[in-house]
Amino acid sequence: MKVLGITGGIACGKSFVTRLFAQWGARTASADEDARTVVLPGSATLAAVLAAFPDARSPEGTLDRAILAARIFGDAAARARLEGIMHPAIFVEMQTAIQRARAMTDAPLFAYEVPLLFEKERGPLFDATLAVVCTPETQAARLQERERLAGRPLLSPEQIAERLSAQLPNTEKARRADFVVHTDGTLTDTESQARAVWLAVAGSEPDGTAV
Repeated sequence: MKVLGITGGIACGKSFVTRLFAQWGARTASADEDARTVVLPGSATLAAVLAAFPDARSPEGTLDRAILAARIFGDAAARARLEGIMHPAIFVEMQTAIQRARAMTDAPLFAYEVPLLFEKERGPLFDATLAVVCTPETQAARLQERERLAGRPLLSPEQIAERLSAQLPNTEKARRADFVVHTDGTLTDTESQARAVWLAVAGSEPDGTAV
């Protein structure tokens, strides 16, 4: 089974593209899912995170993600401390998932979504890499829409800038990737580009119809 690493900036549509691949028959996973797995109750990673950020402990002893997010927002040192705890554990989960996928033959493709694929030098783990990108203006508009739909206050220009600057620029992600999907256009445009990537990596047309 071929293994594709999917990355992209915040609000660029990488999860949408990953869902397309799932609809077409790919096995999929994500670093975000693994980030939740490694801090399940009783895990060593959860204990380490709560030791470093005791105010993020919920009354039930689990991780209060909202408090943790507020704690590291705008604090580069705190973010680095958290990443130093989380990323090694996530990397182990990622390696395990990829090794398992390579031994399987029940799907043509395993698509793994990794927001920090290039930032953490994970590219060599994959047969190919895909950057899902759009303009900063599109990212900003999508971020605001996300907040609006969630009933939260809109982000300030400074908050948007901080979120975008936390990752490599989309132009750099696109330069490093084997394939690029641009999502500024219609969903049909995005699907067409994703199909071309599937064909190039898997060597066959995808099954299923995207919606």
